[in-house]
Amino acid sequence: MSFPVFAQNAGDAIDAGSTVVVSGIRASLSSSLNTKRMQDGVVDAVSAEDAGKFPDTNIAESLQRVTGVQIQRNNGEGRYISVRGLGPEFNNVLVNGRTLTSDTGGREFSFDLLSSDLISKALVYKTSQAFLPEGGIGSTVDIQTARPLAGKVGHSSVFNLSDSYDTNSKRNTPNASGMYSFANADRTFGVAASLSYTDRASKQNKAVTDAWNYRDVSIINGDLNSKGLTMADVSTKKLYIPQSYGFQQEDETRKRVVGNLTVQYNPSPTWKLSADALYSRLNQENKVIAFSDWNNPVQLGVKYDSNNQITSFLRPGSTFFANNPELAGPGKLLGEVNSNDMIAKGDSRLSITKAFGLNSKWDLGTDWRLEGDVSTSRTSSQSPNMWVVAGMVPKNGDVLTFNGTPGLEFGDGIDDPNAVRAHAVSYGDIRNRDTLHEGRLNLGWNHEIGYFKGFDSGLDYSQREVTHTSWNNDAWNAFSGYHVALPASLFTVTPMDNFLGAGVKVPGAYLSFDPYAYMNYLNQPSLLAQSNDPALYSDKAKYPNGPMAIDYNTPSMWGVKEKVSSLFLNSRWEGSGWSGDAGVRYVHVQSTSTGISRELLSATKSPNDTTFISNWGPMKSTTVDNSYNSLLPSANLKFDLRSDMLLRLGASKTETRPTLNQMGVDNYYGGRFGDVQTGGGNPYLKPMKSNNYDLSYEWYLSKTNYVSAAVFLKHVRDFLETKLVDMRIPQFDEIVHDTRVRNGQKGKIKGLELAGQYAFDTEVRWLQGFGVSANYTYVDASATRESDSTMPVCGYPGLSPQSYNGSLFYENSKFLARISYNWRNHYSVDCGGGSTQPRNRAAYGQADASLRYNITPAISLYADFINLNNARMHEYALTESQFLTLEDVGRRANVGLRMAF
Repeated sequence: MSFPVFAQNAGDAIDAGSTVVVSGIRASLSSSLNTKRMQDGVVDAVSAEDAGKFPDTNIAESLQRVTGVQIQRNNGEGRYISVRGLGPEFNNVLVNGRTLTSDTGGREFSFDLLSSDLISKALVYKTSQAFLPEGGIGSTVDIQTARPLAGKVGHSSVFNLSDSYDTNSKRNTPNASGMYSFANADRTFGVAASLSYTDRASKQNKAVTDAWNYRDVSIINGDLNSKGLTMADVSTKKLYIPQSYGFQQEDETRKRVVGNLTVQYNPSPTWKLSADALYSRLNQENKVIAFSDWNNPVQLGVKYDSNNQITSFLRPGSTFFANNPELAGPGKLLGEVNSNDMIAKGDSRLSITKAFGLNSKWDLGTDWRLEGDVSTSRTSSQSPNMWVVAGMVPKNGDVLTFNGTPGLEFGDGIDDPNAVRAHAVSYGDIRNRDTLHEGRLNLGWNHEIGYFKGFDSGLDYSQREVTHTSWNNDAWNAFSGYHVALPASLFTVTPMDNFLGAGVKVPGAYLSFDPYAYMNYLNQPSLLAQSNDPALYSDKAKYPNGPMAIDYNTPSMWGVKEKVSSLFLNSRWEGSGWSGDAGVRYVHVQSTSTGISRELLSATKSPNDTTFISNWGPMKSTTVDNSYNSLLPSANLKFDLRSDMLLRLGASKTETRPTLNQMGVDNYYGGRFGDVQTGGGNPYLKPMKSNNYDLSYEWYLSKTNYVSAAVFLKHVRDFLETKLVDMRIPQFDEIVHDTRVRNGQKGKIKGLELAGQYAFDTEVRWLQGFGVSANYTYVDASATRESDSTMPVCGYPGLSPQSYNGSLFYENSKFLARISYNWRNHYSVDCGGGSTQPRNRAAYGQADASLRYNITPAISLYADFINLNNARMHEYALTESQFLTLEDVGRRANVGLRMAF
């Protein structure tokens, strides 16, 4: 795929009398600025100053320095980006102009799958142009790897060796990368190859509330010492209540191998060939143990504020149950004893990506050019689906307060291995596969007829298939209810860091356990006899390896196949002091959604818990087809106000197709007595659309320095929202709450961007070597949802009203130093559904720093420091008083040696 390239303006040249050497940070900023200036549309870029010297260890971390770009982190490392307030799925990410598959089952691109060492430049197209693939309402990001014929002639190589240290895990891990490049003297043949290995050991501490729900709460009027209470002492009120509260520790190792190979060959001056191959393997292993209070909607001594939000309550234990028999027992108010749970979660991730591409360019005479491009990409991922619960039934009650960071005082110790009992077990294997084949044929004509300068046209075709397959055991309710005691040997007393600081109690120790050893113990025939249904779970015909084992004979699968055909025509225009383009893109999409799953025949109530035992039937297959057409016009104008000033105008219509993992035909069933939940995919989803308008002013003070301001407006419609529909289905004898994603939301997104960078070179002698760059983005959005009017107000997931970042740097021929701070306002993670409140992420700011010392022109020492201010991620529900998560990831340092030959 080709992108327009324009000649450099004479005004860019540095004064011949200047002694400033453009290298290091200045070289990167200058290259990025030149890319921005030469485009017709609004484009920003991040560039490497040299091979293997991208500005950050993570591509997403570098992109967050682009105006209007914010990132979402996964355990402290950048994974997704949002642009101009629109989340990851709204940003079309390309690698060398080609789409790269994802490990999420959706369209959002995981930037942590790639190493920054192999990247030479990343461009962010904020205004649409007809030659860009459709899909990016927020932006189109093109990540470009090193091109050997664009580099040095002859042989060259770069090696990076470094050591990383994480302050939470207190572990050191190695990292290494190497790059080799060759180009012959006449630049007709070149090879570039790179290999990167990254190892990281980290530890995350979390305080967690799973969700806040707005529901009827039974309030027992008394205290933990009350005796003989009756239903006359119980009142009911609709309140906001936390579903659970507790603490979590997550030990993670993340090992990544990325390789890239590019071969370029020019058989003749008019024919150019290039081939690319990319391999990425990320193995992220997590050991996650959580311990928490599960909060039933029946509590003691409940206090709440004027907003009907619970601020504190007492969570009764078995002693209270025994002292109040009129309330406790089967069929009574207290039908399920409270518990303190220990939960082993599956959060590991193994992702492998392979991509190949072949490109050919021909000059057909002086005016015509032809380009063909074919590529394929495949990503497979595997992760456990694990939620293994053991628990204690406390004798004494717990005290919970919810005012700021919640407080939890356990009435009983939670580190006694002799007090643990069995509970619910869910264990499965999830595998995603994303396969994409695409081809493009572009024809361009350069010809001047007055203001008309030619056109670009093209035909594109792609076929993408995403499949999600899961295998599970059938043991969720086999031991639920805490009626089976467990041996102390399964559990280990583990210390807990007081990461919340003074004033908030965190248990000094808790119990951790190996979930596999725990499930093997329960799978014994002698234990199955104590299960909730011994005849069922001991049946070897249904469970030949026991109910705890994964049943690989009955997979649950959904898949979406998408065929996209498109063509575009983009005309180019230029006059005295102005230039631009105007074009249109036509898109036809045909999708097929397929699902295979067991059919739920019936559900019966568990005897020891408030959940259901499911009766499954044979496998059932379902297929749904869908298709639609789109016409997407776009136009961009650029005016030279002066030789160093530009004004840009842009207008376009763009669309983002629904995330593939939302289009499945799968269904799930869950919940408890009185609150049965169902949901799944929606294969009838339509694309989300936006009409976009842009205005940008840019003043280029030198090759490195500039200031700019931009405003933008997006009219959006058919955006996706989660909608709850109450219905009846034959498997349950009560109302079922069905929650699915549907089109419906519409609204406006408007904003302002301010940016600038300045390197003090010759103006002020004592400031020579210093420089600064900064930008600020303001986004105002309004949304109208078609959901029930009782649903909480929720905007666009990923949209922060304000964000800014700034960097201060100093460099000379020997030394370089930079400190950066990135901040983004609060934003919505998801809008919730049913009685569950939205999930919002609080404002977050992080400081990073880099140092480099050049021992020789070819050898340098460097150090990167991430999260210097030890920032912590905080999430809340409808308001900040509805606490959800506080995550502590600690600080990280990376110290290394770079050698170039």
